[in-house]
Amino acid sequence: MRVAGYVLLLLLGQGLLSRLGDAAGLPAPDLFLLTGAALAWRVPPVWALAGAYGVGLAQDLLGGGVLGLHAAGVMGGALLALGVRRYMADSGPFQAVFTVLLAVVGQWLMFLLLTYWLRSNLVTLDLLRATLPALLAGTLLVFPLWERVVTWAFGPRSGPEEGLG
Repeated sequence: MRVAGYVLLLLLGQGLLSRLGDAAGLPAPDLFLLTGAALAWRVPPVWALAGAYGVGLAQDLLGGGVLGLHAAGVMGGALLALGVRRYMADSGPFQAVFTVLLAVVGQWLMFLLLTYWLRSNLVTLDLLRATLPALLAGTLLVFPLWERVVTWAFGPRSGPEEGLG
């Protein structure tokens, strides 16, 4: 039941933040990406990447645009979050900020890779300059509250190397 409640909160929260962001002219914090990063801390790597891809695919299906773009992006963010889990000792707030930072970087690196691969203009330099700093700042601001919601739904984070073997 908690996971179903979490999905409902995810959809409502992302919808509300998107509306508020549109009204303010800012990109909304990406709760789907935070969910993918949270999975990277709570389940084994293969399941974390599959779950992150599924979360991103749900985001693609609910929104518009290129099918699979956010799926690959959330999976790329979870992949870098797995690196933080593997190679960084538990250091509290610094580790949390680094997890979010690398998740956003991983997502946008995947977007850039797909833009190159598809030979399209999905991601431009102007888009990066206008969107990425505000998106990162908003996602970092929302993270502490959203981490509590994730902990309620999926339980606490595991240790840095617990379940990686």
